[in-house]
Amino acid sequence: MQRLMVLGALAVMAAGCSTAPILRKQTFDFKTTALFKLPCDTPEVLEAKREIPDDGLETSDNQCNSVHMLRMVDRFMSIQEADEAKGIRGDTVTEVRAKGFSIFTDPQGRKRRPNTKPLYGNDALAAVGMGVAPPPLQKAEDIKAYTDFMAAHYGEEYEERDIKQVVDRFCLNRRDSHELGDARTFSIVWRNGHVFKRIIKGGPINNPKQERAFLVCPGEFIIETVKGVGSRAAGALLVVP
Repeated sequence: MQRLMVLGALAVMAAGCSTAPILRKQTFDFKTTALFKLPCDTPEVLEAKREIPDDGLETSDNQCNSVHMLRMVDRFMSIQEADEAKGIRGDTVTEVRAKGFSIFTDPQGRKRRPNTKPLYGNDALAAVGMGVAPPPLQKAEDIKAYTDFMAAHYGEEYEERDIKQVVDRFCLNRRDSHELGDARTFSIVWRNGHVFKRIIKGGPINNPKQERAFLVCPGEFIIETVKGVGSRAAGALLVVP
């Protein structure tokens, strides 16, 4: 009889909790190279500042960190790839730098920009989907030819992520989440000093999701009852005449 009363009380509470969120969590996944930053007074930045309440952590140095993604994509697509059939040599490293892409923050190339990395040889080719497995190398001239071929390839990768995830946890039976934002990786590979390939991986993200599951409400008395370890919770739920 006591067990039935406990189960009945839990059923009533589950029914009452199924229509309103009791816990909402927001997380942000933000990475940027800071190459194509938006000015502070643009609509995109002002809208972002309205969405996120001031927590006192922003300064004049970091408050304008939004990325002008459309401009970055447009500039990236203007990088000229080599095409031997058409006599196009492909952009040099200097020409790519002039279009706004550099993994370094100083002209000497000593300080690397965040969320960027250099790629060499097969790693560079793999970044644009053209990884090459080494053939059986037995002769010295074959080894040298393969080494020279790989040494001719140099690449750079730029990562931009600006994703917001909102999770609504519903009492006992449902979980709603929504990922919204943009995540892209820009990869450039030069062969013998001229752009061989350049690709963009990723893009805009709009991913609403709903999961049905047995999600426990906050509150010691419910958690302990569900786990079967809380005699105190059972006593609180039982009504003795």
